[in-house]
Parts: sequence; structure tokens; C-alpha cells
Amino acid sequence: MLDLLLRNATVIDGTGNPGYRASVGIKDGKIAVITRGSDLPGALKVIDCEGLVCAPGFIDVHTHTEYSILVHHHAVSTLHAGVTTEVMGMCGYGIFPVNDAIATEARARMAGMSQVDQAAVGEVDWTDLAGWLGKLDKNGVGINVIQFAGHGGIRAYVMGKEGNGGERVIPTAEELDAMKRAVAQCMEQGAFGLSSGLQYAPGRNAVTSELIELGKVVGRYGGAYISHMRSEDEYLNFAARELIEICRKTGMRGSMTHHKAYGIENWGKVHATTALIDDARSEGVQVMCDFYPWEYAAESNIGSTFYTDFEQTPRDAGELMERLKNEATWAELKAHLLEMRRREAEAMLARSVALAEHGVKSSATSNHLDTSYIVHSRTHPEVVGLSERDAARVMGFGGDFLEAARRLYLDDDGYCYYAGGLIGEDDIRHLVKYPHAAISTDSWTWEKAPDLRRPGMSAHPRAYGSFAKTLGLYSRDLGLVRLEEAVRKMTSLPASLLGLDDRGVVRPGLWADLTIFDPARVANQATFSDPYRFPAGIEYVLVNGMLAIDRGMETRTLSGKVLRRPCEGGGT
Repeated sequence: MLDLLLRNATVIDGTGNPGYRASVGIKDGKIAVITRGSDLPGALKVIDCEGLVCAPGFIDVHTHTEYSILVHHHAVSTLHAGVTTEVMGMCGYGIFPVNDAIATEARARMAGMSQVDQAAVGEVDWTDLAGWLGKLDKNGVGINVIQFAGHGGIRAYVMGKEGNGGERVIPTAEELDAMKRAVAQCMEQGAFGLSSGLQYAPGRNAVTSELIELGKVVGRYGGAYISHMRSEDEYLNFAARELIEICRKTGMRGSMTHHKAYGIENWGKVHATTALIDDARSEGVQVMCDFYPWEYAAESNIGSTFYTDFEQTPRDAGELMERLKNEATWAELKAHLLEMRRREAEAMLARSVALAEHGVKSSATSNHLDTSYIVHSRTHPEVVGLSERDAARVMGFGGDFLEAARRLYLDDDGYCYYAGGLIGEDDIRHLVKYPHAAISTDSWTWEKAPDLRRPGMSAHPRAYGSFAKTLGLYSRDLGLVRLEEAVRKMTSLPASLLGLDDRGVVRPGLWADLTIFDPARVANQATFSDPYRFPAGIEYVLVNGMLAIDRGMETRTLSGKVLRRPCEGGGT
């Protein structure tokens, strides 16, 4: 007797092959049988899937859910998007191994992204990956979670944060050995690979050779490398070549993560980077990319303009309002911000010069005033779509965006957002069609819509809409990619990067992570002004054989698994 029978579905199995009509039987969490005949086995529960597609559960290969999963462990937003597995620990961020500085930052990030007080997050009572994964096991998870080791976190643990050693370009031999030991420990405790954030502190200070040495450790364990590359604009082609070189010399599979080309002057470069991927793959280097199909990147509440240290960002909009309203405290805050920006500019130039001595290209200046855009303002619609610099001019503040941001935040009562970008639609469509580009969100899971007034709060429609937008707009409506191919880019393609051989395909014997959607209705509903809206058309989601979404409603089951990569190889 089966536990569940999905009758009369169109099975799109995740391989890219044409869909076919069949019934799928599930027993003990796994796919037990797929039958195309009318002689169906008995089941405790039967769901009629007439007119629906039964696909593998989507795999989101780039998330920061490690900062929200302890609080939002039912993963409601993720499941409504059709995602059954999330990959955590991206952009080099790390919450292990733990020292006092990393514990402090981890608590602040988890509290901020979970929208709770730090006390509600609980203590950082783990010291390594094994302890972290064990905590997730005990807490329970609504989705499958996969953890990567963060290069930046390991670098900070060994060398210190920037200002305390992490700003140095070349580690000592002893420090490099310590980082290699830390990476090896993570791999032995179940990490699926290494992530890097080469535009974030302190990973941005590392030269290519450091990443190669750490990557050799990961490669011996059969792990992967997912990198927020060193540049997504001026030096994008250099950054892509660097990632390919790292993978070539280490044996790691690799992904150019949340791949894009910022700024109109750089549009079209993704054609060159995907050509580099094709060339590398022809040589046997297993590289790919992932992306989210949106014209802007990292959208945030405009209150984040006033803070640069995540640990010191106020979590209460009212507190920030009072600071901005008071002329004396505003003058003090503005002077502090300008001084911090001056120091950051000096450090950026010095870092660029130091890296160049080792053959690494990185930007020497920041042009955020021209590459960040206002995406929502209720009281100042005239600035929506304008860059920070142009918005300040239109509002009568010359080029002073700090003053413009202050006015926007106060006038909009905190409900105003800006985003990095701009990403070309033609580039997005190229990646939609490119066969080695997976879909991702660069987001994290939620139980409910967050308070978008909170300073620093991210508010991006990619969190809920990336997968549905690809299936609905780009596949069904525009016909840029076959539905079967779109599903492959969400399932077996990311599974191949991760080395998952028991998920990502609808096949007997594999875990029953399944997403069942209406191909005629599936659509994104999230926007930059209203980012937290569930997609339409995702009818059922199964995680390890259990119904997590039932006729569009969450069941709040905790049937997810904390996945650990089997330890292979080893040694430093």
C-alpha cells in the first residue's frame, strides 16, 4: 500500500526530456513507482493531478537562510515558491567556526533577518559546523538544507576581521595552514563545498592563490565552489576567468553565483562570460552559473543608507525616525557617515593597489550613486526609477543623496526602497535560455511577510518570485525556453553542481521532493513595491514524501532534512 498516489499528472522529470502523462506513487518518503497505465496501486491518499505538472522540488542554489532558519524553520515562503531544498552559507559569510567576534555578528544578522530581538534568536551555542547542523536537526526544518563553508568567515576566524588583520592581502604560512584545516573540518562535518564573497569583507582581500589552496582541500573531498565573484561590472570578465582558473586547478565544480552585469555600460558581458563557461566545460572544467531574473539586485529599505555596520543598525523604525528628525543628531550622524565613506574610499583604493601587485583586478572607486536606484516611494513617485544621484537632484538636494534619503525615509514613514542594478533585460533573457544557468534567489526563508519599515530590511521580489517568473513569464508567455528545460534549470542542474544524486529528478528510488503546479496559472505576483507575495499556481509541494503545501496552503510539517555531504577523500 502506497502512502500517496499522484494520479494523472504530467510528469516533467527534471532531465529536460519531454513531459509525459503518468501517476506517481510514494512510499516511506521516496518515489516508489511511476506508472503510465490504468492499473494503479492502492494508496492511503490519492490526489488527482489532472492538468497539473509534477516536477522535482526546486533547488535554490544561493540563499542566506542560515540567518533565518532557526526562527522561521517551517520555511513557509520557500515552500510556497515550490522550493524544497535551499543551499545556505553563500557569499563567503560564515557562522562557523565560531569565536567571540563571529558569534556577535552571527547573532546580529540572525536577529535582523529574522526580525526578532537578539535574545529571541538564542545563544550561538555551536562552535563548528557539526554543532550548527546538530542544532538544526534538533530544531527541525520544513525544507532540506545544505550548508557551505564560508571563505570570508574562515578568513575572519583565522586572520581577524578587517581592521584586526583580515585586511591583509597575503596570510602567513601558518594562517593559510589554519584556514586549510578549518576548511577540511567543515568538509568532514558535512559541508557541500566552499563559498566566497570577493566583494565583501574580509574575503575581498584574498588573492587567487589563497582561494586555490583552500579549493584544493575542497576538491579532494568532492565539494563545489560557489562564488560571488570579484566584480560584476567593470572587471566581470576577469572575475569569470579567475573562477574558472580556481576550479581548473582544484578540481572543484563551480558556479558564478547570482550572475549579472551591473550598469548599462556593462550590458552584454554575460555573453562573454557564458562563452568562457562553454570553453571551460569543453576542457572538462565543470563550471556553470546561477541567476535571478530581475532588473535590480539587492533591494533594501532606504534606512540602510544611514548605517554600514550590520551589528549597529537599529532594528526599530521609530528609533531611526527620531534620529533623523532631530537636527543635532542628524548632523552628527551625517558627519559620521561621510567620514566612514571617506575611509572606505581610501581603503578601497589601497586594496585595489595591493591586489594588483598579485595580478588581481578590482575596482578602485565606488560609483554607488549612479548604480543604485529608487524602486519605491509613495510620497515621491517622481524619483522611482532614478539613480541615487539623479533622485537627489530632482528632490532639490544637488548631489547630496544622504539628505534626499533622509527626506524619503521620513516622508514615506519608512516604506521606501532602493536597489542595486541596473541589469539588462536582454542579459536576463540570455541567461534564461543558456543551458548552464540555474535559477536562484539570493534570499532567505520567512514565516510571514517582514516589517518593511525596519532599517536595513531587504525587500526583494526575488525571494518569492524567481522560480514562478521563469516558468510563467519567460517559459509559457514569452516562449524563451521549453517548460521541461526551465524545470531542469531548477532541479537536476543545481543538483549536479552540488553532487546530489538522490534528488532533483522524478525517478523511482529517489526522495519524493516534488512540486506540483498548474502550467497555465503559475506566475510571479511579487513586485518591488510589494515584494512579499506568494506566486500563483503552486498547488502541492512534497518534502521527503510529506505534503508541505496542500492545495496552496501550508501544512507546517517539519519533514525537511539537514543534508550532509558524505565525506570523501580528505587530508590537507
